[in-house]
Amino acid sequence: MRWLDSATRESQLTDPRIEFVFGEISNQLKRELRDFWTQHGTKYQTELQSFRAAASSHPGVTPSIPRALSRQPAAIARDENQNIIGIVFVALRELDAPTGTGSHAYFQRMYIAPEFRSPILANQLYRTFLAGFDKAASERDHRAHYLMTENINPGLRKTFMRRYFSRLGFRLLGSNPAGGEVWARPLQTRFTF
Repeated sequence: MRWLDSATRESQLTDPRIEFVFGEISNQLKRELRDFWTQHGTKYQTELQSFRAAASSHPGVTPSIPRALSRQPAAIARDENQNIIGIVFVALRELDAPTGTGSHAYFQRMYIAPEFRSPILANQLYRTFLAGFDKAASERDHRAHYLMTENINPGLRKTFMRRYFSRLGFRLLGSNPAGGEVWARPLQTRFTF
């Protein structure tokens, strides 16, 4: 992990370059994303496993997650050197259990490189993602009527995060077997030929 002095880190976090990229992945961006996941993929998976273990009321039980029909980046954040430091990605999944959310939904996750994490960057990246995803109705699969997110980080299951999600249009559906909170946000859909 590279060390950044607080002034440098603060300047990178308060003025990052954030892009909505859903449906617009060039070959150059594919290479950059591959590099990002090569560098951070193991850490991301380790964090997911530790969050699930810490939150699970049934240790050793892994919830069945519907297979993704498609998975793609939706928004990215870059540092001053134009390196990707954070990503929001979505996966289209077919739902097998009746949840009142339809047959399909987009599931979203966000990951920011540990040395760049801050509430400011997370908020900017997430709001850019939501604004772009709302406008991208014709690019999204029309069968998905909801954007779902799972808050599995025990440190974020606090009142302020619940208010944050509510202000962004999400409603809490409940918890899953891994102990994560499941939130849903309605999507406007558009069927195009």
